[in-house]
Amino acid sequence: MREVTISIPNSDFSLFQRVMHKLGWKYTEVASVKDDSKEEVMASLDRAFAEFHQMQKTGRKGRRAEELIDEL
Repeated sequence: MREVTISIPNSDFSLFQRVMHKLGWKYTEVASVKDDSKEEVMASLDRAFAEFHQMQKTGRKGRRAEELIDEL
């Protein structure tokens, strides 16, 4: 069995559901994830590196990754 991810326009979703039902195939809806544009990713990285360099200059210590994960 294979797993496939597709994007279907809202206007065609009912047709997709009928076809899947007719074929006896199962499907699962998942929330779509917004893809960040290259510009957004680069801006985010620029901010992160600027903060990192500021921390190095001031001697400020960052938080351990475990602490950040525990907050999630």
